[in-house]
Amino acid sequence: MLAFPSVAPFRLDQVTAAPLLMAGLFAAQLVLAAAMAWAGVRQRAAFWWIAALALVALVGLFFTLASWGNSDTTKLSYYFSFDLSRVRGEAFWVLVAPWVVRLPYRMSAVHGLVVAGYALAPLLLAWRWRAMAWAGWWSLLICCSPLLRNFLQNGVSRQALATLLLVPLLLWAGQLAAVRRRWAAIAALLSLTMHTAFAGSLTLALLPGLLAGRTTTLALLRRRLHRPAGAIALVAVAALVAGLALLVALALPTAVEKLAVYVQQESYFNKYPLDPAVGRLQAAMLLGVLLTCWWRRLSWQALLSCGVTRQLILFGLLYHLMQWSVQAVWFPQITSRLADVVGLFLLVVYLAWLNRYQCHWAVLPALFVTVDYWLIERLLPSRLLTCGLDDNFLCIPDRWPWQIRYWDLPSR
Repeated sequence: MLAFPSVAPFRLDQVTAAPLLMAGLFAAQLVLAAAMAWAGVRQRAAFWWIAALALVALVGLFFTLASWGNSDTTKLSYYFSFDLSRVRGEAFWVLVAPWVVRLPYRMSAVHGLVVAGYALAPLLLAWRWRAMAWAGWWSLLICCSPLLRNFLQNGVSRQALATLLLVPLLLWAGQLAAVRRRWAAIAALLSLTMHTAFAGSLTLALLPGLLAGRTTTLALLRRRLHRPAGAIALVAVAALVAGLALLVALALPTAVEKLAVYVQQESYFNKYPLDPAVGRLQAAMLLGVLLTCWWRRLSWQALLSCGVTRQLILFGLLYHLMQWSVQAVWFPQITSRLADVVGLFLLVVYLAWLNRYQCHWAVLPALFVTVDYWLIERLLPSRLLTCGLDDNFLCIPDRWPWQIRYWDLPSR
């Protein structure tokens, strides 16, 4: 077995470009989103769910194939088979590694499932908020967004999944949707086992609680402990705290080690937050806000008194801070890795804000910019990719899963 390369790009063979196939898969997603819009307006619930599940499945298939040529998916497919010691501080992936290596295309299949989760989340939110006609478009707005390029298009599956599991906590903290505390807490605890950047992501997910008037955790505990079942609640809280402490103790050394490496090495960071498509999307989202204010005749006083508006402003400013950090080269090796976290939370809060004022159509400018970016800047140029010379998104496998060779990946 040849030595595995220590730096990207890792994938050198078994890849090809298939722009017609990928464009066809995306065209099918557009058709399904349109079908869901029709079913939502006509209140055809059964048809809506069938189209929704088909859309999620197609998104998963698309990203399974499209992420095959990425460094992270290739690296982890190798580590899970031959060098599991390289996955430290992330207990979840150590436990599931034996199953991952049995999947078709291994870690690429995992990434497809992760992005399918990103497609499913807005569908569930639209169902909860009774905005079913917009569900498919919301799903594409998130899965194709330039704000999530590092997570979804670079195959950063572990951090992407860890962040997705914090969305229920974000919704609970910001009072954006009815989410049971126990499920938000369980999802957040599971998130801690998936990526060593848990501290920053968890903090960002809890920030809306400062602006939404959320009752403090201490007050909730006091209220629960004064109930007749207070002793049971105390035991549950103690078990939760003990589990959290154990997870943090296991992951903290690796997290601190990685943070020290990131602080000392400023040579690598992505510049995706500075992409022109991101600026266009931010302008389109602002246009959607202005259109909503005009349509609903909202004053500044009404806006600033709204907790969802304050959350939208918070995450908008945080993303601008991430952009400034990368542009000014001020710890960009850290902030660039959190930009997608802020980007996801910004998109979720934006959709919640449009729903708050029942102005769902105002998402159209952002949707247009996103689909234009996906078609013009991502899908169409894929016919020009030279697959095998770099770790490019949309360099799909050139053979069936059972024909892939994992044991002789060449070194550079």
